[in-house]
Parts: sequence; C-alpha cells; structure tokens
Amino acid sequence: MSTRSALVPILAAALALSAAIPAPAQSAEAQSAEALDVLKKADIALVPRNADFRWALRVEREGEPVKENRFLGFKKGDLKYLFYTYYPDSAYGQCHLRIDAAIWMYLPLADDTVKTSYKSAFLGSGLSYADVMYNELARYYDAKIIERGGSRRDLDGTDHSCVALELIARKGADGYARILSYIDESSFLTIEREYFTLSGQRLKSIVYGSFEISGRTVTAFRLSIANDLDPGQKTTARFWNLAPKSEMPEKYFSLNFARTWQPKVEPDKQ
Repeated sequence: MSTRSALVPILAAALALSAAIPAPAQSAEAQSAEALDVLKKADIALVPRNADFRWALRVEREGEPVKENRFLGFKKGDLKYLFYTYYPDSAYGQCHLRIDAAIWMYLPLADDTVKTSYKSAFLGSGLSYADVMYNELARYYDAKIIERGGSRRDLDGTDHSCVALELIARKGADGYARILSYIDESSFLTIEREYFTLSGQRLKSIVYGSFEISGRTVTAFRLSIANDLDPGQKTTARFWNLAPKSEMPEKYFSLNFARTWQPKVEPDKQ
C-alpha cells in the first residue's frame, strides 16, 4: 500500500474526530458584552439620547372618569428630562423634571416644587417615574441573553422574532430588581417588558406597538401597561413627533426655567 493510501483512513478519522468536538462555548464575559450591546441599542431605538417629542398618558378605571394628560417632552443624554403639561387646562404648566438623580414636580398654582422618588407612580398611573425617566437601562442593569428567536406579539398583533434579555439591577442602582425585556432582533425595538420584585413576584408588563418609522428614526409609538397589583386599572401611553436633536439646550433642565417658561403650544394634529 502506498504511503498516500495509508494516510487516507487516518485523515478521515481525524476529520471525524474534529467534527465531533463541539466549538468552544462563548465566554461569560463575551455573552455579557453581547447582551449589554443589544440593551444599549434598544435603549435609544425608541427615544434617542437627545430628543423632543409629545406624549399622552391615559388612565382608565371602571366607574371612574378617564384621566388623560399630555406633555411636551425633552430629553438630554441619559440623566435629564422635562415634561411640560399642556393638557388638561387644570394642570397646564405643571412640570416633571429629572436632573441627574433628583426628580422634581413644579406646581404652578402653588408656585412650589416638590421632590419625588423614581419609585412613585406617575400621576396615579401604572407607570412609575422610573419607567418614563430612567430609559437608559444599560446604565443600571447587568444583562444576560436567555433566548433567541422567540416570538412576541406587539400591541397591533404583529409577531416579532425577539432576543430575550434578563436584566438584574446592579448593586446600589435605582430600578426594579429584575426585568425580562423582549427586543426585536433586527430593529432593536422593545416589544415587551416584564417587571419583577426581588422575591420573583411579577409587578407588571408593558407591551409596545404602533411604531411609525421615518428612515431609521421612530417618530411615534404606543404602549399599554398591565398592572398585576391593580388589574382594574388600565394605563396606556402614546408618543409622537419624536425628533432626534444633535444638541438639546441645557436651559430646559433647571427648576428656574420650569417656573418661568411659557411655551406657545401648537394644537395637536393627532
């Protein structure tokens, strides 16, 4: 038998053996970095780092009048927000302001400011201040991918192929103990989030949808909250006229500005 003929079965056996050996598993560090990258992209997919927009909050409960508030919204980076109330008339000029780690309400009728907590319910709704003013989840949570390619349905009934992230609050960070976030694998739009206590009790879920997109920018979307602790309450919100800004003026994010600002508010077109 020639030397070449003798090598054929040896090479075949070596190839078979190499095929049976599984590829090296992705390291924990690499998995964490990948999950955090997905989360960072999702953080800015709906509301960019610098943006202005309008948004409305609607709270319904059987047997009670529907409550709706509308706001001019301004966001700068991760830590600065201003919501200026322009509807209803009874709350006109009321401001909700986040400056770094502090959250304030300005009450124009009393000409007074009140400090509040990120845990507080936002205007008695199923949303907390953390939900509307702490959108930079990558700052506060460690992330882990727990599923790929699972199907999640948005508010409009459209199925999305999602990556599921488990988010665990970092030590000393503000926020929920644990969140499951389902993010569209191609667009990085958040489709659903579930929120849990440290003991594992689910607090609520938020489902997103009605996405309107111009180019690569989301210009409008809606969300609906199911509150496990208060199932009789229905909270919905819609965001529109979302416009990314290269820069956002610093002046918006001060208590003195909130006290004195009197913007001209154009009528809503939707």
